Parts: sequence; C-alpha cells; structure tokens
Amino acid sequence: MAPPDRLERLTDLVLVLLHAGTPRTLDEIAHTVPGYPESHTARRQTFERDKRILREEGIPVVTEPVEGPEQYGYRIDPDAFYLRDLALEPEEQAALHLAVAGVHLGDPSGRDALAKLGAYGMSDAAPVAALAPPPALVALFSAVRSQAEVHFSYRGRERAVAPVVLRFHGGRWYLVAWDTERGAVRTFRVDRMDGEPGVGPPGSGEPPAGVAAARASLEPWRPVGDDEDEPVIVRVDAVEGPRVAAEVGHDAVVERRSDGGVVLRLGVANFEVLRSWLLGLLDHAELVGPPPAREAVIHWLEAMVEAGRGEGATSAADRAGTQALPVGRVQPEAASAPEPAARLAGRPPSRTASARLRRLLAIVSWLADAGEASVAELAARFDMDEDEVVRELELAACCGVPPYTPDALLDIVVSEESVQAFLPRDMARPRRLTPAEGLALAASARTILAVPGADPDGALGRALTKLDAVLGDHGQLVIDLDAPANLEAVRAAVAAGHQMEIEYHSVSTDETTVRVVEPVTVVALDGHWYLDAYCHRAAGTRRFRVDRMRSIRPLEEPVDPALRRAVLEGRDDAFVPGPGATAVTLRLDPRAAWVVDSVPIVAEHTLDGGALEVSLAVGGTAWLERLLLQLGTHAQVVAPPDARDVGVRAAARVLAGYR
Repeated sequence: MAPPDRLERLTDLVLVLLHAGTPRTLDEIAHTVPGYPESHTARRQTFERDKRILREEGIPVVTEPVEGPEQYGYRIDPDAFYLRDLALEPEEQAALHLAVAGVHLGDPSGRDALAKLGAYGMSDAAPVAALAPPPALVALFSAVRSQAEVHFSYRGRERAVAPVVLRFHGGRWYLVAWDTERGAVRTFRVDRMDGEPGVGPPGSGEPPAGVAAARASLEPWRPVGDDEDEPVIVRVDAVEGPRVAAEVGHDAVVERRSDGGVVLRLGVANFEVLRSWLLGLLDHAELVGPPPAREAVIHWLEAMVEAGRGEGATSAADRAGTQALPVGRVQPEAASAPEPAARLAGRPPSRTASARLRRLLAIVSWLADAGEASVAELAARFDMDEDEVVRELELAACCGVPPYTPDALLDIVVSEESVQAFLPRDMARPRRLTPAEGLALAASARTILAVPGADPDGALGRALTKLDAVLGDHGQLVIDLDAPANLEAVRAAVAAGHQMEIEYHSVSTDETTVRVVEPVTVVALDGHWYLDAYCHRAAGTRRFRVDRMRSIRPLEEPVDPALRRAVLEGRDDAFVPGPGATAVTLRLDPRAAWVVDSVPIVAEHTLDGGALEVSLAVGGTAWLERLLLQLGTHAQVVAPPDARDVGVRAAARVLAGYR
C-alpha cells in the first residue's frame, strides 16, 4: 500500500492537534495520524520536520509536560491558530487588496495573507512601488512587534540591541535600536547583518523610557545644532543645486545663487558617508569648509591621483586636461545606469508540502463560509488549474480526526464541475498570519500611505489601524518615499495620457538634455520615483528618475496607444543593463566590500586576503567616475583597459576645482 501523501499527513496532524482536549504524545500522534514510520527514531525525525513546517506556516505547536515515559505532549491552541476578527469593511479589504497588488515585495506573502483574510483571486497590477526586504527583516519585524531583544553580527562584531523601529529609507531597510553595550541609539543597515538575527522572548528588548521616539539620522548629514561638531559648508552648482537642495532640506540652504546654484550648511552625522555623497556629485559640488574637512577631501583625491601615478598612468595635469574616454557605446538616456533597483518578482508556482498545506487550509476556510462553488471558480480564486483543485480537495475529503469514519472526516463532496462542503463554521475563521505575512501587509499598506497625496484617514488607513491592533505594529514600521517637486505633474501627465517635454540630467553621462517622451507609468523603486516612457530622442523605452527632471512641459499630443503597449511589454522591474552597457571588472579591498550591497553586481568572487573581484554593467563613464571617486584607493579597475584610469582622471579633474 502506497504511503499517504505528505499533505494528507500534515492536514490530519493539524486537525488532530487542533481538536485535542489534552496534549498528545508522539506515540499517540503516530497511532492516530496515518503516515508516520514504525521506528521511534524515524518517527521523531518525521514529526520534527512536520512540526517545523507547521510553525513556519504560522501554526504554533505547543509543547507541554505530561505524565508518562514520553514526558511531553503536543497540541495546537485554537486561540493562537485563529486570527482575531479584524472586522474589515468591504472597502477596507479592497484597499488592502490593491495595496498588496501595487507593492511588490518579491515573494507571495502578501497574497497569502489576503487569502487568509478572505480576499481571493487577486489579479496582477502595475506596481506602484517595490521594496524587496532582506532575509533578516521578518525576524526583526517580529522582534519590534514583541519588544524582543535581538542578537546579530554586524561588521564582524556581535551586537545585542533593543529594537525601536524598522525604517525603509533611500532604497534600504534600517533597524533603529538601543545598543545595550554602548548605551545609545544606533542605526544598522539590515542587509549588512551577517546571517539570521537571534530573537529573544517577548518583552526582553524593551528600550529605556523615552527612546521609542528617537530618530537616528539615516543620512550623512543632520540638522545643524544636533551635536557639537562644526558644520560643513558645501557649494553646489546650478546643474545639481535644485535637486540637492530638495534632498537635504531647504533649511540647510544658506545662499541661493542667481544661476540656480546653492550653498549648504550641514551638520555631519558620518563624515566618511558625507564625503562619499559629496564625491558622488562629481565636480558639481565642492566642500568649502571648515578647513580640516576640506583638507580631508583633498587628501582623498590626492591619494587617488598618486596611486594612479604609481601605476604608470599619465600625469595628473594631463588627466585633468583630457576628455574622459567612453566606456563602451552606451545610450546616454538608457534607464539602466546601475542604480540599485528592487527586484519585482511575481509569484512563482510552488508545490512544496508547506505551500500546498497553506493553500489547502485557505480553500477549506473559504468553503466553510461559502458552502459550494464551481471547480472553475476555485481554480481562479486560488491560482490553480482545475485538475489540481479536484485532486487536492479529494485528498482533503480523506482528512479528519480519529477514528476517520465518515462522520469524522472533512465533509467535502467533489465532482468534475462543482464542490460542496458541509464544514463547521469555526473552520471559516481566518488563520493567524505568519510574521512574513504580517510584514507584507503592513509594509504594503504603509508604502501606499507614504505615496504623496494618499489619504491617511481613508479605507486603507482604517484597515491599517485594525491590522495594528492585531499585529502590534503601531507605527514601528516606517516607510519613507521621496516627493520630488515634479512628481505630481508627472503623475498628472500619465493620468491624462499626454506627452511631455522634459529637461533631464542623466546620472550615467552627466549630461542634461531635452527630450519629448510618451509617459506610461510612475513607480517607486528603491525609495525613488521613476517614469517609464517612450522616448522619441532614444527611439525606445526608457526609465527616468523624476527628481532628475529639471523641468517638464505638458504637451497637447496624446500618448500613442501602440507606444504605450510597447513600454508596458518592455518593462523590466529589475535592473537590466541597457543598450551598449559595458562590463567593467573591479578589484576591491575589504574596505570597499560595501559595493556588493549597493550596486547591481553581475559576478563576484573572493580573492586571497579577503579582497573581491566584481563585474558591473556600466552604462556610462560618469556613473563609473562617481563610484570610483567614492571608493578612492580601495578599488582598482582591472578591465577593460581603456577604463583603468577613469577614476584617476576624475579625481584629478575634481581636485583641480579645489585648487
């Protein structure tokens, strides 16, 4: 006789433990749930694997002491199995549905959460935003909600912190926490944590009174007056001035020049990061003072130039006076300058036992409420084919509790075209969300509410308030999206279906051009807003960062439907190298390893001594210059040969401005 399907065993296990009045020992479970091995050792291993799957699916298996040789028994607490009623109104459930459809997190957790709440058959939608969470984020979200202490390794050191808030900002996830060793608030980039964080019991990581409202700086600058450090003065030219002033905040502007340039006064949160930000502006910015800070920047640039001389390159004077060589043939306005872009993954088909159990429990819950449905409707609602529906529900009809007589089985009648279910009403109650599902719902809702113009008091805001009451979030998950000056005008042009003329500064080429585009959709990627459009100048689909649009002018001409379709069909929500992009290989010493976390890497491997060799797809010389200036002497271009002194030339050119 063939062994039962693992899904059947898991389903029976859930039903047996859920309806157990007292804890069941492993021996009792093995004799009442078909499919467990005869050998005690094999039985234990199989049960532990099953128990792990249940816990991963948000089904808490409680272990309790019992009398007898086995000492421990197991059960599922119904109060922990079922979700407390959220009392969502239809429009609130629909708002959550749209939020999950519009915010892509790279896995199906949001869809699975909606299925538990009764929202089925979710259609695909054009993304409003994407923010892929690092693997550690789910554990940190659980810790923040339960005020549990967190242990993790960060930059080679073990940390123990009391979490305060999780924050998405500038395309990165951060944990703001009370560092118990240092006795101060610290900020940690989640994607730089080594391995899975360890989470203590609930209540073990409560920060000191008053810390919960703290907001550590996530930028290299902070408002002047926050500390005793002398502020820095930065001069930015007309090309980058308006955008940078909006980025740092207009309170930091101490002078506005007639040509559009600005002078900024910034407090220093982290000088190394501030220097990196400054050099990312190439020769459009200059640190004016104070003298020690200015000298530090000059020393950084001089070290790059001297390193280049040591490699036998041309003199600094020659480099400063020569034009940068192109790194391959690139489309200057291509959307593929290697800026980090979150990968928007669709829902891949999954047939693991865990996924099958999750889906079957959702179907049974829905049938317990609906009573009857066609096979076609169930297939559409749960993203299955009709044969799968029949097969899985025929299996479910064989599941139940001992003695597995007809009256003790799930009463489901399956025909070729329809399904009837006669199930207890309590089975229609939604199951408790897993931490990943709770994170997906909270992040999706908060992202949509962070979109400029969103109504915090509307249906989605009300739904989020109800979620917070159950999940325990209460604002400890913060989503920051930028709001560039032209965003509303761009969104209006997309909604109206009219063409636009834009003046655009490209980060790849450091050029400002004017072009006519046919706008199609606006999406937030990595904390920044982008326009996907057909560009007449490039004669193709391009992605433009909205804050780099220096001006826009709406036109009367409508968007061509054929070009709109071409843009939608050609969209790729992950980073894809554009036409003419060139592969550049860098050798990085350990201090430059941050590159792997910060820009799209085509390939990487570790060298002796901890150095790395990475390959990047580079869309333009200016982008490569920015990166190399930020890396300084900690990086060396290996290939192609004509790119080896790009960073040295850029350093000499910027250094000339300081002299």
